[in-house]
Amino acid sequence: MQLKNLFTILVITQGISEIMGSSEPPPQMNVGEIPENGQAFQIVRVLEYIVPYPYHRAPKISARGPRASTREPNSLEIIPAEIENLLTSGQITTVKPKVKHFLMRVLYEKKVICSGALISSRLVLTSAHCFPRTPRKPQAHFYKLQASRSRIYSVANIILEPLDDLALLVLKAPLQDAFVQPIELCDTPLRRSDNVTMYMSAKHLRFLRTKLIANRNCKRSYSQDENAFITRTMLCALNSNRLVDCQTAKGDLLLHGDRVCGVDIYGQHCSDRAVNGELYADVFKARTQLRRLIERYTN
Repeated sequence: MQLKNLFTILVITQGISEIMGSSEPPPQMNVGEIPENGQAFQIVRVLEYIVPYPYHRAPKISARGPRASTREPNSLEIIPAEIENLLTSGQITTVKPKVKHFLMRVLYEKKVICSGALISSRLVLTSAHCFPRTPRKPQAHFYKLQASRSRIYSVANIILEPLDDLALLVLKAPLQDAFVQPIELCDTPLRRSDNVTMYMSAKHLRFLRTKLIANRNCKRSYSQDENAFITRTMLCALNSNRLVDCQTAKGDLLLHGDRVCGVDIYGQHCSDRAVNGELYADVFKARTQLRRLIERYTN
């Protein structure tokens, strides 16, 4: 679906209840739900409705509008975060709830090294491979966390055990930011072919709607990295077959529905014109330990 067509649909859906003469607002549809024919509905998850899966690379946005892109076999749709801004700008009149974020950036000596997810008021979940593998525990005072509006927060502790490829950064004080709220942990195990959303933060924040694939695909992608180890407890998600589009970083998130189900372990290992797999730590398998730590650092 072209972006201009999407804009038209969004404008129409906003006023559809008025056309039908109803005073009640149309029901909100969640991801995966399809309204019956003729039933009014309101789009509340804009990014999830831009294009269906599978898809091609997103059109580039310029002052003159979206440009058509070259389509390649097996390429996936990269959704720039700027599209969401367009949908809430003055160009379009559509009702959209205020978005609160859970993304955090991990800084080492003022340099961004990883991303992560706020999972409680004091805990940020990220990859254990953001930190040096040495017998000595990383010193927390060298690290900071950045939330919305460039606010910087101090780190009191870094927890690596017993989380294997996951790590937790403990904030010195509970995070108080009107634009940042914790995200829920994965509550069901993921299976091959499940649809997921891949976050990409290496350059500019972007999103990739994709699916889980067999771990052997990740083995091919990471075969040249002697420091990468793949186990059955990890998740492998299909990445783009274009190297330029593989912009994931350590700690980037894998979402299923509205919950964080994976954390990028090593960052992208893509090749052009290949079936690229992205390796994630399985949050569902670590949920027991994570919940205990959330309770420990609550209040």
